[in-house]
Amino acid sequence: MDALSEVLRAVRLAGAVILHADLGAPWGLDVPSATPLAKGFLHDADHPAIFHAVLRGECWMQMDEDEPLRVTEGEVLLFSHGDAHRLVSDPGSATVPLASLVRPPVAGELLTIVHGGDGERVRLVTGLAAVDRRLGDPLLVDLPRVMRVDLRGQHSVGQLENSLAFSLTETDAPRPGGIASLERIAELVVIDAIRRHVESTPPGATGWLAGLDDRFVGRALALLHGSPGEDWTVERLAKLVGVSRSALAEHFTRIIGEPPITYLTRWRLCLAARELSGSMREIQGIAKDAGYDSAGAFSAAFKRAYGKTPTAWRKKQTRRK
Repeated sequence: MDALSEVLRAVRLAGAVILHADLGAPWGLDVPSATPLAKGFLHDADHPAIFHAVLRGECWMQMDEDEPLRVTEGEVLLFSHGDAHRLVSDPGSATVPLASLVRPPVAGELLTIVHGGDGERVRLVTGLAAVDRRLGDPLLVDLPRVMRVDLRGQHSVGQLENSLAFSLTETDAPRPGGIASLERIAELVVIDAIRRHVESTPPGATGWLAGLDDRFVGRALALLHGSPGEDWTVERLAKLVGVSRSALAEHFTRIIGEPPITYLTRWRLCLAARELSGSMREIQGIAKDAGYDSAGAFSAAFKRAYGKTPTAWRKKQTRRK
């Protein structure tokens, strides 16, 4: 499995389609940060993102003091860090808080709003996606605040566009299993946006996502994420990747920002944190998977990374649940 797929699996990506909006010009919505929205839909969401898919018509997005961005039918805007923003029928249109148009959400429920005047109509689908922040940092840190994805003109994303259109039917006539389908659709939107971003990475870029698109670093990341418990060395990685040890070490460090084994150690601790919060497995076994021969050495390393011993971390996560 490739590194992106491994990380997406590990970070517990969870999604939800939360809102269908039928809007007539003039209209404007103040959309809050994704964090309060996620509370009603995604349990214990650490790093919620929000997206809007324009299925009919067009609109404008404004954020902070940036220039307005026109969004047309078939495009998706993904706010990867969940920033607050405004959606309007035209630049300068008056806005109302989104929260004033919907009642407090109930988990698993789709919200619907019909708002605005008698002008040109727009139909939007809004969704959320979240990851475990402890595990998602490599994935999230390099993503731009706003990502625009055009769903038109490509076969693979044509299927995604059809899926988003399908989501409208779940508002009009909910069916058994519909909520689960909408959760998968929201996750696919985020995955597709990330994949597009990776594919468009310019030559010479640095960061984890840039590493995925690099011929040698991408292979090394896939190996490390595919088998994190193996006894990896830079020499072994380099041999499998097909470059010299020194070349891989230099190239990996320049793009990712740290040497391969340092990166692996940090990722193993991330996986250990997930294991501690999701199971009652003995700490000695988790320590071994993380590459430590003793629970004491593992505990010291874990505390340096997370500020708590494994036992204290597990207790805290259990209380959160």
